[in-house]
Amino acid sequence: MLNRLLFVTQNPCAVLARAVTGTLLWLALAACQTPKGSPEGADAVIGIGVGAIPGQPGYEEVVRGIDLAIERLHATAPLRFRTRPPTRNAAGAVQVAQQLSADPDVVGVVGHPESGGTLEALPVYADAEHAGANGLVLLSPTASAAQLSGVSPWFFRVAPSDDDAARVVARWALDSLRATRAAIVYRNDAYGREWMSTVGTAFTKRGAAVVARKPYLAGVTEWDAYAQLLATLRPDVVFFPGDADDALALLRALRANGVTAPFVGGDATEQMRQDADARGAYYGTFFRAEQATSAEGRWFVARYRARFQRDPDSFAALAYDATMVMGRTIVRGARTRAALRVALEQIGRSTPAVDGVAGPIAFDRAHDITGRHVVMVRVDTPADTGKASGAIPDSGAN
Repeated sequence: MLNRLLFVTQNPCAVLARAVTGTLLWLALAACQTPKGSPEGADAVIGIGVGAIPGQPGYEEVVRGIDLAIERLHATAPLRFRTRPPTRNAAGAVQVAQQLSADPDVVGVVGHPESGGTLEALPVYADAEHAGANGLVLLSPTASAAQLSGVSPWFFRVAPSDDDAARVVARWALDSLRATRAAIVYRNDAYGREWMSTVGTAFTKRGAAVVARKPYLAGVTEWDAYAQLLATLRPDVVFFPGDADDALALLRALRANGVTAPFVGGDATEQMRQDADARGAYYGTFFRAEQATSAEGRWFVARYRARFQRDPDSFAALAYDATMVMGRTIVRGARTRAALRVALEQIGRSTPAVDGVAGPIAFDRAHDITGRHVVMVRVDTPADTGKASGAIPDSGAN
């Protein structure tokens, strides 16, 4: 009936507005509009933007995940998709957002991989200047700051929040490592401070002690001084919510100063697994290739290994998941920016969850992923091999 009205009335949107309400109204009106990001015709190519800064950590893996998802979509759907990266000289998250928002072929964006860039760029994607009139969905693979929950109707994510992840890691250290004295060396930004606070609270609630909370700034930290301090404090676990390169620098300094306490990194330290100096360290992550046992997971891991001769990391896997849920929602009919946002909100509510390589994808009312897991990994050998210590369900706080 709605399709018939669209063809026979001179003002179909007015008729639809009188005929339907609620979610159907939003979808119907969105279908009537042709803003930027509204490909038309059977030969139209739908752009999926790469919301990441070229050359920055995670960028290459995000692109790989998007490209493999588009390959998968082309094998199973009649529409044509194309990766839309920013220009190579895009210097910041806001500039990336401006380029993608201005591209008329881009219907949605996968990114940004980090929380800070996401927060900076969100007003551009949400078209705050025009009250969201031409807003653009930003679906992040790995941005995990707690303040992103419900921050914008245009923002979704497929990774648990830092609060959930840090709480799980703390519980694992208490129960599996039997740790009672923790030191936390954290990157002095929103991610590091939030992680530090949650881990510290979890420890002290269980009667354990936090003997040090030390912030650091990338590129200007005297790691030997930190290691010497920790040698005197003698913690039985060192938590590190920071970057992989900084994690390796601290690990080397700790060993040079005789500190042998287990080292536990946050999800941003995953890339340290490729360095022999990380042997014996742990990190929490949201994806592990060995545990991708679903049909979707097996296809992704096999295809990634065939193309890149190594295992995918969480940046690639979650970018793939983000692209697949976006692409399949577009295939089902959400062809405009506004319609895509409304349709994504219904996944897990009025429409079924979408299979992803890291688990089912559904969103709660704050647009956070539901039901995801944190996996604790011990790095036993360099260059991509490690042993999963087991999947630990998130707290359900999402």
